[in-house]
Amino acid sequence: MRQSFMEWLKGTVEVELRGGQIAQFLNQATRDKLELFNIRWSGSQCVRFEISVEQYFLLRKYVRASGGKIKVMSKKGFPFLLSIMEKRLWFTIGIGIFFTVIFLLSSLVWSIDIAGNKRIPNDVILAAAKTEGLYRYQWSFRLQDTDVLSKKLVNSIPGTTWIGVEKVGTKVNIQVVESTNPDARELNSPRHLVASNDAVITYIIAEQGKPLVRKNNRVKKGDMLISGIIGSEAHSDIVVAKGTVKGLVWYEYEVSAPLTQKYRVLTGERQSRSYIVLGNRALQISGFNQEPYEKSETVTTTDMLTIGNFSLPIGKMKELEQEAAFEQRELTTEQAREESLQQARLRILAHAGEEAEIVSEIVLHEATENGKVIMKVLYEVNQSITKEQPIVHMQGD
Repeated sequence: MRQSFMEWLKGTVEVELRGGQIAQFLNQATRDKLELFNIRWSGSQCVRFEISVEQYFLLRKYVRASGGKIKVMSKKGFPFLLSIMEKRLWFTIGIGIFFTVIFLLSSLVWSIDIAGNKRIPNDVILAAAKTEGLYRYQWSFRLQDTDVLSKKLVNSIPGTTWIGVEKVGTKVNIQVVESTNPDARELNSPRHLVASNDAVITYIIAEQGKPLVRKNNRVKKGDMLISGIIGSEAHSDIVVAKGTVKGLVWYEYEVSAPLTQKYRVLTGERQSRSYIVLGNRALQISGFNQEPYEKSETVTTTDMLTIGNFSLPIGKMKELEQEAAFEQRELTTEQAREESLQQARLRILAHAGEEAEIVSEIVLHEATENGKVIMKVLYEVNQSITKEQPIVHMQGD
């Protein structure tokens, strides 16, 4: 049985009672409301139990009446810890001073890192931050909330659109996004628009240039769709062809999906452990007596104490262990078939573009082999089919 915090604070004694009328002792002590806990027999004439320090001194009359003998086996709790500390006074004081110094050092801002600024000097950002109470060797508890500080820095530093402030241990990171004027767009070179795929035209709008195809025309890859040369042969001009041309394109895919799927999931059960890190050693300070999970994922975070740009070999570490399990799902042939088709659709849309639209889906072949559903599918897709082709214009032509 684990000792509660209040029991630890009061202090407990583990006692062994040998001989005499043990049952009489237990019955009488219980009737008089003595709090005996963690009672266990270690033999026919021997019993062990735990009792608080304050009630331990009441045991004598019950032991005498039972005719047995008691022996103290162990002592636990805060009063006995104090006794040990009194015997090692200077060591205890040194430990206390050490952890006090560590706590104070870790409560200061030792360094401020600035990133993302190109035109705005670091000195300007540091000066604005100091005005808002953020500077080296400032106490962490005196800092404003990072969101509030971010907004104030944006308002006080011209030429910024966003500033992020993040405190990591004893370091503060300032991420700056400077406002930019959009660059003047370069003039596009003269060009034609040609077909990127074999297709049947479904839609064409020429914003600039001369359209050379119509709806329902069949084109091959590389055929010119909108010409960048306008006018007659005698009076022609070269422009940047612009427009939208869509067409029906055909894709053939072979996809498969297993009928049995196994995947890893987190059960939601978790437990954490904390450590004090000293050099390459870690001293556990919480999370004792935990039973490890049969399968788990552990995420470890470490926060080391830094002074300026130097990282001290002192810090804290936390381990978060999450229970994991493997689950198996059995699919019907129809479910595996739909999963295969969904894979194909995603691959097509990723290749053809977000504006592409699947017009038809035809299964050419379907089979079940080695626990998988394998399919060959033909897709008809309505998509943009334009790509640019520069116009090479020779002087004197």
